Amino acid sequence: MRSGHGDGEDGDYACISCVTNSTGSHPTELLNGLGYGLGISLMMMLVLTAVLAAYFCARRSNVATNPQSGNEAAAPADVEAGIDEATLMLYPKMAYSQAKLEMKGTAATCCSICLADYQGTDVLRLLPECGHLFHLDCVDPWLKSHPSCPMCRSLQVPTPIATPMAEVCH
Repeated sequence: MRSGHGDGEDGDYACISCVTNSTGSHPTELLNGLGYGLGISLMMMLVLTAVLAAYFCARRSNVATNPQSGNEAAAPADVEAGIDEATLMLYPKMAYSQAKLEMKGTAATCCSICLADYQGTDVLRLLPECGHLFHLDCVDPWLKSHPSCPMCRSLQVPTPIATPMAEVCH
């Protein structure tokens, strides 16, 4: 057996680390170059993904805080209209002592808005749709900006009353 660089014929052997390919470079150099290329490509993909994610997150938060800066054709945000003053004055109000007698022990003992205990002379507003009681000064501002009960969220807008003209039209 001979040592050295042979061509692999007639008992000669070829040193794997000494073999060159058709381009004249060693296979390990090609693998190293391929590894660097893949590493750089992956790094660039990660950076691009991070930049795009940051862009879309910033854009989403900007549209959420300023709806006019986004799509001009977008539907306007839902505006919750409260109960008007005339309708609000139709809702019953009573003293807490009266509410305790009428509700026979089922009346709440404190206002769920301000969390203060009711006193016998406190004036409360009774919400007709759900029967919840609140301090007049606590619930009136709420109902002027929201049409629902602050506790159970049932709508407090009165249903339309049938009129003779409405019956004729339908």
